[in-house]
Amino acid sequence: MVQIITDSTCDLPHKRLEEIGVICVPLTVHFGEETFIDGENLTAEEFYQHLRTNPEIPTTAQPTPHSFEKAFQGALDKGDDILCILIGSKLSGTVQSANIAKATIGSDRIWIVDTNQVCSSLGLLVEIAAKRAKEGATAEELFEEISELSCRARIYAAIETLKYIRKGGRLSGAAAVVGTMLNLHPILTVENGLVINSAKAKGKKKMITMMKELAMTHGVDENYPIMFCHGAAEENLAVLKDCFAEDYDISNSLDGFIGPVVGTYSGPGTVAIGFIIKK
Repeated sequence: MVQIITDSTCDLPHKRLEEIGVICVPLTVHFGEETFIDGENLTAEEFYQHLRTNPEIPTTAQPTPHSFEKAFQGALDKGDDILCILIGSKLSGTVQSANIAKATIGSDRIWIVDTNQVCSSLGLLVEIAAKRAKEGATAEELFEEISELSCRARIYAAIETLKYIRKGGRLSGAAAVVGTMLNLHPILTVENGLVINSAKAKGKKKMITMMKELAMTHGVDENYPIMFCHGAAEENLAVLKDCFAEDYDISNSLDGFIGPVVGTYSGPGTVAIGFIIKK
């Protein structure tokens, strides 16, 4: 069998990960002197409450190599091969920790995919891999398939408030004030492994429709599901799904919740989509 292992930036709920048999190695979130393990002693809901009320600017940290060693060895001891699907190495040192763990163990039964993705696009790749593993694909076959799909995966995330991007130092205070006054919402994507601002929408309605317009520009491969994620933004998520349902069959779509690591930078109100681009 093949054991799929990922990290907590895939933003799949723990219940869902258990359902599809995926092991998650969590990142950590720090609020001042307090340290939380993403998804273990800090749920996404609790995190957003902290974010709204805690004056401290949270920081995040990659898993240690030891965390991956433990996950890898547990799967190997069961006789499983391992496919490890992780956040892009330009966004986090998580891949580096996994590679150190693999070298320490010295096994050729561990396959690590640096996806260059995060959040909904990473979660989608994990879902696809878990389904294919249950269908009997080998670890080597899955490595080749998910590596190829990583190049066609796409994420768009619409930011409702500029407050947390500014707090995290990714936007000047003046720019945040102007953006808020103009009711501007940046729409972020990942290109070449880095998060970039792909568009700005004026108003929530345009924010949602522009996400679909951007997806349609690329062409959505409907052989794969679309993954929808939100960060404490149920209303925005419902509007986003209704918008996509006008042009796509979303009956097999997947759901995620933007957790503490990604939410540290995007803040509450964010919605995201992940999909595979047509060849």
